[in-house]
Amino acid sequence: MYQITISVDYNRADWLYSVDDVIKNKLQSCFAVSALRTSGRRLYCSFGCEAQSREKMLDAIKSGLIETFGVVGKYDFIKSNLSLGLSKTNYDLLLHTLVAFDRENEYKLLDKIINVEDNMTLDGIFNFKLYELKERWIEICNLTRSNGAYLYDDETYIELLRFLISAVNPKVNKLTVREVNGSYSLSGSLKNSVINIAAKTSAELMYYLIDLAPLELIIDGGLSNSELSKRLIGIFDAKTLDTVKNKTKK
Repeated sequence: MYQITISVDYNRADWLYSVDDVIKNKLQSCFAVSALRTSGRRLYCSFGCEAQSREKMLDAIKSGLIETFGVVGKYDFIKSNLSLGLSKTNYDLLLHTLVAFDRENEYKLLDKIINVEDNMTLDGIFNFKLYELKERWIEICNLTRSNGAYLYDDETYIELLRFLISAVNPKVNKLTVREVNGSYSLSGSLKNSVINIAAKTSAELMYYLIDLAPLELIIDGGLSNSELSKRLIGIFDAKTLDTVKNKTKK
């Protein structure tokens, strides 16, 4: 039996919960298991597998750590260093978009930095090994802050989000959004699987779209929220299903 344990200060327990959630599905392929426990002010996560599955388990853990630092860690860092007088809705949407921005290049850098080993500490890695990424994130914060005045104009705000999303490699080629009883559904395909996502609010829908960054977004039917329609068109160049059908006929 091969086993390793990683830990984090309890103030950042969500980082370790994120790692555990991200890699649970991946652990199934190498018949590995994980368990969480607390001791004092630290949260520990132990991973175990048979010796022959060691490399697969380490790859799964590393993948989870890369995503944790690249999403959760980056989100916390930018949020603590970027104060703007925007509405909560616009600020949160901007924050999620900044986290997605340049995601692939940051993941490549994290892949070089992170070396999975027993007794590693997530807060230690974040505090002492991610200085290059933190410099990039500070630049993002400073650039956004210096252009903050433009963000209070909705047209300019949408243009900025459109630019940031254009720099995100899409996870899916095409998505269709529908409004159903005040909620929203997203459907599409990813490799050999089907995507079906339910979003209860327009904000939740936008977060999913930012993460997936589809090349093509189709609106099936009308949307009761005109502001949402404007943003889907302005940021993702969304088209109505009728427009797409008419274009296909031509």
